[in-house]
Amino acid sequence: MALGAYVEILHYVDDLAAAGDYYRRLGLVALGDAVYTDGRYHLRLLAGSAAPTSLRYYGCASDGAMTSPAGITIHMSSEPPPRSLPHANIARAPDITRLGKFGELSVMIPDIEVESAFWEAAGYTALGKYTSPQPWGIWCDKLFLIGLHQSESDDGLAICHFAPNMKEVNARLLEEGFDLQPFETGLPPSDLSYRKLLTPYGQLFYLFTGDISEAKP
Repeated sequence: MALGAYVEILHYVDDLAAAGDYYRRLGLVALGDAVYTDGRYHLRLLAGSAAPTSLRYYGCASDGAMTSPAGITIHMSSEPPPRSLPHANIARAPDITRLGKFGELSVMIPDIEVESAFWEAAGYTALGKYTSPQPWGIWCDKLFLIGLHQSESDDGLAICHFAPNMKEVNARLLEEGFDLQPFETGLPPSDLSYRKLLTPYGQLFYLFTGDISEAKP
């Protein structure tokens, strides 16, 4: 069971207007109140100095916050949701950005067993757990998707998108001046199959070539 009736990704930025324009150029749709959506997640921009990306649930049984062993904070509010989700279930949500389908909020963590115990206690259910190329898995609470990856990477949290034509998408983003960096995959530096996009506001995106249209969710 989800912690509440509605959830947002909280993202602090130093310029709400400029950041909003940037995310619209990525294809996210403005919903008002500094919230932007791809159809499957809601990204709320908050004015302020840089702070770690976190989640906030509304419609919770009580107010408060809890932080995972890896340092990810979940804020809980008993206030009614400020808006309705655009979908009854994340698996059926439409994809409306140029970036393809949202796969997960990817979290790099030191110990997957310790971290997954926290998320399962928070109402998330494992959709799959794997051992290659490192221990990882995906957890869902019907409102949101978390991918836990046991890794020494210092990337932190990344919003992951997948598209069969991501090479073409990444090429267009580069042409438009977006700062895309390669993964250490062994692929030639010019290969655009996989790219990292670190926005000027500190939010990391992973842009992967792949078709997850049949993924549940």
